Amino acid sequence: MKRVLALTDAPDDVGIFCQETELLLFRIEQLPAAGHSFEFFEQVYARLREACDLSTVDMVVAEYTEALPLLYLMRRDGHSCPALIIPHTNPYPLNILCHLMLVAETAHPGDLVLCGSTNAAAAYEQVAGIPARNICTFGIRDIYRPGDRAEARARFGLPPDRPILLYTGRFMTDKGIGALLEAYHLLRRSVPDALLTMSVTHVDAVLYNQLAAQLEHVVLFQRLSREETVSLYNAADLYVSGATSIFETYGKAPLEAMACGLPAVLPRWDGFPYFVGEHNGALAEVRYGNTGRTSPFDFAAVDPADLARQCRRVLDRGRLTDYRTPAWATYGETMRVLRDVVGELTAHPRLSLPVDPSAALHRERYSPAVRAFLDHYRLDTLEDLTGRTTELGLIDRRDPGDRTVLRGLHDEIFGIMAADPGRAGDDEKAGVTG
Repeated sequence: MKRVLALTDAPDDVGIFCQETELLLFRIEQLPAAGHSFEFFEQVYARLREACDLSTVDMVVAEYTEALPLLYLMRRDGHSCPALIIPHTNPYPLNILCHLMLVAETAHPGDLVLCGSTNAAAAYEQVAGIPARNICTFGIRDIYRPGDRAEARARFGLPPDRPILLYTGRFMTDKGIGALLEAYHLLRRSVPDALLTMSVTHVDAVLYNQLAAQLEHVVLFQRLSREETVSLYNAADLYVSGATSIFETYGKAPLEAMACGLPAVLPRWDGFPYFVGEHNGALAEVRYGNTGRTSPFDFAAVDPADLARQCRRVLDRGRLTDYRTPAWATYGETMRVLRDVVGELTAHPRLSLPVDPSAALHRERYSPAVRAFLDHYRLDTLEDLTGRTTELGLIDRRDPGDRTVLRGLHDEIFGIMAADPGRAGDDEKAGVTG
């Protein structure tokens, strides 16, 4: 039986798609960027070596970016096997890009990155030079389904006859909360009885205080259970988000909403165009700028006026009818596909590939913007990717990076996504409006 090492903090999902293997679980913790240092990762790797005979591992599941330095350290020590990489983010900003480049420089022929859209997969392959595949991570569970609207509204004390917009997710800068609130107040000029509800998890206190005055006529819920969230989806008429996040590769919350019968209005950004269109919602235009808008890494924001226009247009069309969650987006189907992927990757042999940290980087595998990043900081070797980047403050983001370098990477990555023609197939459109 093949041995799979899972570097993750969420073993339940991995346990399902690796059930035909001997699964070795090593829990890792998601960290703020300030907690990223190679001294820390070396300490974690020492514990990993004590817990597991790495020479017997046939495949690694590397979930989240914190797993990538551990994967590199395994390979540095001669333990090279295929890796199923599930980053839940894009290859940006600089610390994430550096972690991915360590893996690319020590690549195994079986390595594969999972992304939630063809848009994100194209960006990974062209920018980071790692093979990527569009597989939803980890799909929508059956609990998300249409229910009784009147009952759901009564449960939360929401008005029975007003059009309700819903946002679910983090109350943080990359989620475009300011643009969403601006769009909502613009919408109320033409739809004065519209009501925005928000179900939020992590709250940025500074951002909340900045936007407090704009939260008038907004109903705010915090940390609802999964079952309560399903009920709130069923209370709404429309899912809306202004997120132009640099991190997420497709967006799970809109798919959850559509599973409950809601159309979605989202920015024309990231992986959203892969599954949202006129059949189940609308896309609002995004503006690019020359400076970071909400952080040093963001150079784009949704147009609030267009977001408001699209909300009005979709509200006039009504909720989704004849809905079925497309197979590619269901939890059961993604688990089945991932079991096949595990079989595919574990068919590759373990390798003993020598790793020389002082060897020159394979610059030809990377995109022009990545090569510009390497040139700007004079990064020539693997040692530079671990040592010099740490000294420069790029790994813990003490220094977010040169503005021109960041803008070049940002526009290249999200330009690739915007240019990708991939769409969910017509036979798997995520619902229709009626």
